[in-house]
Amino acid sequence: MEGLRDPDVETFVEAARGRIRADAETVGTDVRSLEIQVRLHLPRLSRQALVGWSPDKVYEEVRLQAVVRAAEVRQWAQEAAYQAHASVLLNVEKVRRDLSLSFTDGYRTGLRFAEVRPSAGHVVQSRLHYLRSERADTVLQFGLFLPGATMPLTYVAFSRCDRQYVLDALAGHGLKAGPRETMVLTRMHGIAGIPANLMSLTVSRAVREIRARNAAEYVVTAYNPMLGFDGAAFLASGFTPIALSPVAYRYDEKGLFQTRRISGDSIPQSLDTPDNVLMVLGVTGAAKRRAAALGGLITVPRRDHSGGDHIASPATDLASPEWRTRLLGYRRTLETGWSDATAHPRYQAAPDSGGDSRGQCGVTSVWLARKLRSDLLAEPVYCQGRLRFDGDHAEGVSHHCWVEVGRDHDPRRLVLDLTGDQSAGATEPIIVGEHGDLAARGIRYEPAMRLGLDELPRDRVWPRFLALEDRLDAVR
Repeated sequence: MEGLRDPDVETFVEAARGRIRADAETVGTDVRSLEIQVRLHLPRLSRQALVGWSPDKVYEEVRLQAVVRAAEVRQWAQEAAYQAHASVLLNVEKVRRDLSLSFTDGYRTGLRFAEVRPSAGHVVQSRLHYLRSERADTVLQFGLFLPGATMPLTYVAFSRCDRQYVLDALAGHGLKAGPRETMVLTRMHGIAGIPANLMSLTVSRAVREIRARNAAEYVVTAYNPMLGFDGAAFLASGFTPIALSPVAYRYDEKGLFQTRRISGDSIPQSLDTPDNVLMVLGVTGAAKRRAAALGGLITVPRRDHSGGDHIASPATDLASPEWRTRLLGYRRTLETGWSDATAHPRYQAAPDSGGDSRGQCGVTSVWLARKLRSDLLAEPVYCQGRLRFDGDHAEGVSHHCWVEVGRDHDPRRLVLDLTGDQSAGATEPIIVGEHGDLAARGIRYEPAMRLGLDELPRDRVWPRFLALEDRLDAVR
């Protein structure tokens, strides 16, 4: 796997190591964290620049962005370590597979494996992880906790597989698995200074939990040699390398790295970079044996990766009576999580009459969009705008949110509104139907802004949505 690294990148990093170390000391971060950010921002430069410029000049081109990102991670890492009770781990002697800890002074305690609260997961993904970008489609997140801690020492997050090239790589090895049988380990993080085997223990416990929930047969993940990773934690957890896959690096107008899912109009990389290594781990006993027996690496064509084809959503009639019943069930579940903390500020002073949907349209629509992605692999759109009713039977709502599935301006696109009774005079709690049909009935949805699910963590609704998720998580 060492041969997968870029020799020009490695030569530069070695030449710049002194400056990286000095800046890390100034910022107060560890050298490895800053080095990762330097490597992450190098693809902005061309091969000619990387080889032809002096190491000092190359470093200056990426230094500001790398130092800023590393400093931001460091600020949050201190508070996270405090909330994780990480100081307890001083003088730890051994971590056993049963998660018990023994210390050199005779003290003993144990770790707790548990789901991570959505708000805590948000901090890990958007503040502590080196990518500093939250996956809006996260469906499971787990960690190891010390007694009384509110933040995990270790963290792993999973999403449904929604990229066709990943399934094609599995199929190329004879593994027949669809999106419902395949989870993707998308984020992994550990508090600085934890024992080396805690990450592999966390992955093992998470896979055990996925098996208990019958949530998947395979877990797929990837590591990036360009960033200096060697996949050791994955190999220790039993993952098998199966493919080499291109990586897309993009940057905003300030030169800061942007993930592929939220890159928008960002600037693409100039450097040709090494591939990621895709790896697979079987969840069930039979899948474990099949995955462990694989050998060789398939190469994912760049055209397949750059196309980024989403796996097609199965044909589903969301306007059917069966789905309307399901949507009403979602609405009843969400009512248990609504509160002042989840309502739009304009409505937080409104009296709560139980199930009052006023101000809850934003968080409800985010929740529904995530549900449609995780369960159906649909590509829902979060809409903000105006709801109008022809005639006098109901009042319009000037600031409203709902979900649409289908192309913009297509009259057949489906409108899904779980808080349609936010309008005074509305008789039904939810409104579902094709946009054109609803308009013909005098129900007019007029979006002023449309956001894809992956864009939502940057929207102002997201903190309120996390409050909703925390409340729902607490009553499950």
